[in-house]
Amino acid sequence: MVNDNKNIPELLVPAGNLKILEYAVAYGADAVYMGGKEFNLRSLGDNFSRDELEKAVSYCHKKNVKTYITLNSIIFENEIKKLIEYLNTISNIQFDGFIISDPAVLKLLNNFYKKPNIHISTQVNVTNSMSVNLYKELGAKRINIAREIKFNDLKEIIKKTDIEIEIFVHGALCISYSGRCMLSKYMAGRDANRGECAHSCRWKYYLMEEERPNLFFNIIQDNKGTFIYNSRDLCLLDKLDLLADAGVSAFKIEGRMKTESYIAQTVWAYRKALDYIKNDEFDKDKKAFLMNELNKCSHRNYTSGFMFLNNYKELEDNEGVGYIKNYRFVGLYNGKSEKYGLPLVLVKNQFKTGENIEILEPQKLPKEVRIREIIIIKNNTDFTSGTANPNDTVVLRDVGDINPYAILRIKE
Repeated sequence: MVNDNKNIPELLVPAGNLKILEYAVAYGADAVYMGGKEFNLRSLGDNFSRDELEKAVSYCHKKNVKTYITLNSIIFENEIKKLIEYLNTISNIQFDGFIISDPAVLKLLNNFYKKPNIHISTQVNVTNSMSVNLYKELGAKRINIAREIKFNDLKEIIKKTDIEIEIFVHGALCISYSGRCMLSKYMAGRDANRGECAHSCRWKYYLMEEERPNLFFNIIQDNKGTFIYNSRDLCLLDKLDLLADAGVSAFKIEGRMKTESYIAQTVWAYRKALDYIKNDEFDKDKKAFLMNELNKCSHRNYTSGFMFLNNYKELEDNEGVGYIKNYRFVGLYNGKSEKYGLPLVLVKNQFKTGENIEILEPQKLPKEVRIREIIIIKNNTDFTSGTANPNDTVVLRDVGDINPYAILRIKE
């Protein structure tokens, strides 16, 4: 039964380009955040040109989905003129909000927009109600609270403030205080605080004796080497009901560098969770079901992070932490075959006849089918094959008709 009085936070989803934005919308995002070509913290991603930003906003608004642009890079003195020029180029695009960290951006936005909807980025590391209220006085409408706070502190902050509080509920964690990391710049010359993070904290490290090159010693006894930093992935899916009851306004998923597969699977699970919460159905069994679905997406070992851990041993215990790939992402919808009257599938990873493919579609439960025939479409001809390889375009009779935003996966 729908509980109209229950607080259902906004589901805020990342988009690295227009195609992935469409997947985010299709799978149930309430709002999408994206970056332009400048002044955002994913400068190595695809990002959006000025025209693409306009198209993205128009597309989302037609679907009743909000759009937020990230302008959360730190700004150096010699960049102020360039920032003003950039803001001028996007000033007639009707974004629903601006994610910022530098007060200079906040000040300048007021010159280009009437009462801009300012969201303070997690990069600012807001950890208390006094800071929240200070940013409110400066014109902020929403604060993304630092990942490092405890749940009880979060509840106190919400009680003592009256602007929107947003939290990250899923995605990569930093080894440093919510993004304030210099490791990448030191080791790779890429500044994490300028959107160029090399993810040095996820590399494998050894101890080497100075005068004996290639003679390595494990810092911890482990035949796979030693991960000194090796952050886990945040996952608060099974805590969403507690967070909603606490009064959180928005749940944010990290991942503007991620694929269609990640966005589809992650957003599907979190959308389903919010629907269960709204219907008072988010019980132990539903949580277990959704966690099982999230485990099908490529991820690192999950953690509930600082907010819910009684101690931080889990965050310090890095042995064996790495990417978990329980399922292989094998295909996407790629149009329709006139000859066969069936969807064309763009192959992302190899699969063969005899394997069971699982199909995930927006707002539907996953379904599984056995592949008995693969028809490869190539150079205006078609032929059957026992194997589909990456970049092949194929028809799968067994799959039947599927949603244009369906993803296909196979259990490893």
